[in-house]
Amino acid sequence: MRVVAGRCRGIALRGGHGPQFRPTAQVVKGSVFDTLYGRVQDVSVLDLFAGSGSIGIEALSRGAARAVFVEQDQKILRALKTNLDRCKVADQAEVVRGDAMKYLERIIRSKKTFDIIFADPPYASRLSREIAAAISSAKRKVCDLLITESGEEYDIAKGGCLEKIRTRKFGQTVVTYLEYIEEGK
Repeated sequence: MRVVAGRCRGIALRGGHGPQFRPTAQVVKGSVFDTLYGRVQDVSVLDLFAGSGSIGIEALSRGAARAVFVEQDQKILRALKTNLDRCKVADQAEVVRGDAMKYLERIIRSKKTFDIIFADPPYASRLSREIAAAISSAKRKVCDLLITESGEEYDIAKGGCLEKIRTRKFGQTVVTYLEYIEEGK
């Protein structure tokens, strides 16, 4: 597992072990960031279910201004912190140990916003759908763009503030892009 592009290109990232750890495949990560093009420059990123930090670190490597990484597994957090140091991006990162859904709820209540939120929960859960629904029903702008990685395609209810703009499949992985829309549009 390596950083695909940017100033940290080629740096090997330390991963976790066990059934709970499933890093984003290089082809998926490359495709997501190729789709984003310059949209990553100088933005704030939230990496929910961060794991080793591969997605958030890729964003920082490609020009994101800052990233918040949320992960609850202590062993994987050690790998994440090592990766941030190895890539020399720790000064642009905030690492939060905790439940990603509870952190998202706090973000929604606090009125804090991010330019891009990445969410890669366990595939066996339906958390990607729940994250999208929570942000969409917030009735305010939580992010400009939500990108989820899951094991299934899902739709989002009409009337919220997110609109699905793209879905890409990579084997068993489904990447869904949801964009903030102004109320009434």
